[in-house]
Amino acid sequence: MVFNQYYLECLSHASYLIGDATTGRAVVVDPQRDVNEYIADADSSGLTIEHVIETHFHADFVSGHLELAEATGAAIVYSSVARPEFEIVGVEHRERLTLGPDGSDAITLEFRHTPGHTPESMSIVVYEHASDIDAGRPPFGVLTGDTLFIGDVGRPDLLASIGFTRDELADQLYHSLHEQLLTLPDTTKVYPAHGAGSA
Repeated sequence: MVFNQYYLECLSHASYLIGDATTGRAVVVDPQRDVNEYIADADSSGLTIEHVIETHFHADFVSGHLELAEATGAAIVYSSVARPEFEIVGVEHRERLTLGPDGSDAITLEFRHTPGHTPESMSIVVYEHASDIDAGRPPFGVLTGDTLFIGDVGRPDLLASIGFTRDELADQLYHSLHEQLLTLPDTTKVYPAHGAGSA
């Protein structure tokens, strides 16, 4: 498995390139505006970026999802709850994406809707092999966007101006944390979109 974290110090922003070295398929999660490093690293590893995944709409920086999709032909992925003004692939809660052909034992991503910071927030559970899920083996890690940080959680009070109350989002965040993320095994590494990860 290729798993690269990119940390932009000025924004304390983390993004990720995940690829299956056997199949050559890859995704980028929460890309920064300058997308050249993802493309260069994918090329040097023999990977093709097929999906650009956003854990949520980012209000604190300009994402590079449109630039990366244009440069690579990758599809842009959001939670099915999201309604952007550009074409996306909307993924449902617990939907999976395997970075290999159907039936292969390639890296598998499981999307979990984890609203609270924003209504469309989702987290991505990363399994090194598709067979790990049925075998009950723990996931490699989880990319939590702005839902869960190391020692903190995402703010639920930023969207009052567009009709979502702090209390409503805080309630969603509580359920996301306790029902979707804290149910993962303790060995699961946490990779947020801001701040240090647990790896």
